[in-house]
Amino acid sequence: DLVKSFVIIGNTKRVRRLARQVSFLKGYAEGKDEAEATLQELFGQNACIIKPSFIYGGEEIGLNPPRVPSSLGSLASEVLGLYPFQALADELPDALALPLAPPISVEVVASAAINVALGIVEGYTAELEGKEAIVMAGTVRKWREKSIYENLLREEYLETEDGSTEYISGKDSCSIDTIMEMSDERRWKKINECKDMLLRRNGNENIKDDKDLQIMEELECLRPKSMIPADDPKLNGRWNFVLSKDDLGTQLIKELLPPDYHSIGNDDEKTTSSPQSPPPWKSLLSTAYQLQGLYMRIHDEQSQVEIVLSSKLFFGKVPVEIVFCTSLLATNYDEETAGLLFLEKFEDVEIRFGPSDGWTLPIPSNWQRFRHLEITYLDDEVVVARGSGGDPHILVRAAV
Repeated sequence: DLVKSFVIIGNTKRVRRLARQVSFLKGYAEGKDEAEATLQELFGQNACIIKPSFIYGGEEIGLNPPRVPSSLGSLASEVLGLYPFQALADELPDALALPLAPPISVEVVASAAINVALGIVEGYTAELEGKEAIVMAGTVRKWREKSIYENLLREEYLETEDGSTEYISGKDSCSIDTIMEMSDERRWKKINECKDMLLRRNGNENIKDDKDLQIMEELECLRPKSMIPADDPKLNGRWNFVLSKDDLGTQLIKELLPPDYHSIGNDDEKTTSSPQSPPPWKSLLSTAYQLQGLYMRIHDEQSQVEIVLSSKLFFGKVPVEIVFCTSLLATNYDEETAGLLFLEKFEDVEIRFGPSDGWTLPIPSNWQRFRHLEITYLDDEVVVARGSGGDPHILVRAAV
């Protein structure tokens, strides 16, 4: 009676099937089978089996049990999580599909186990199989938000001699209920401070990702209860990505975009130094393809999304848009995420040479799959969004 729930780390079905066929992994697979069966017998609905493909973390590669180091795992997770690789893996036998399964960080797996054990993960938790289910469980933010709420309440304004404002920490902690009743004046003052910091910081290479993440999480916590993106027409329109993250995809896009494209902020804060010569590979690529811009367009009453790569072909002579089209469906899983959490379905890819000139590329039906998209903050100027429970991204409304 003292143990209310029990969580164990297992494997995906493909990993388990393959392990049973490999002599030195048979004992590993049999031990997992026995442990899971015992867990379900003793705890029933209070048992949870978390089933990743591979877990990455640390510095070493291992086969028994399978382990991938952080340096390789984070890169593999980004690349193998893309739709084409997932769709290809679905069609392959286990031995060929397994190398295409995106690994999951040990920190996310641990967070999922803790959140399930604490009972703060909603819905079906008897099994969490695959990257998205584990990441969604591992990024439940109720307790993290509580901590940030309380930190915000402890802050006291300290006016300095030059009239600027600094913050000091108070001694008393307050509850979530208190922060939710924060006065509108103080709430919006904090919101504007967070937005200003994010937009001023973007393009500054001396500022680390983790600080941006902290500020975006504060924005999420400060979101008024009345802010319901699924019902808000402000979500429609064109939104520019703020490229502040340090992952592989963001760095590649930064390399392809014009040098000053991602320097969003005040004009006097943008660099005025002479542009550097592009690397040889970029000069060669630009003869065939040039990326001019990247933005998201939401329309049709918050139901359709287009990720647009504004481009030019053939020495910059032929303008073209490469458009990734998805549909949005608002979910109502629970009170906490109602109006914030969407199911996003990948629909097709279009090549557009003009408003009525272009074509739709043929896409295999198994590419048209769902993922979760969470709009955690929205106002007239910025959006904060999370894909499949991952880290937040900030977008800025484009000038009309």
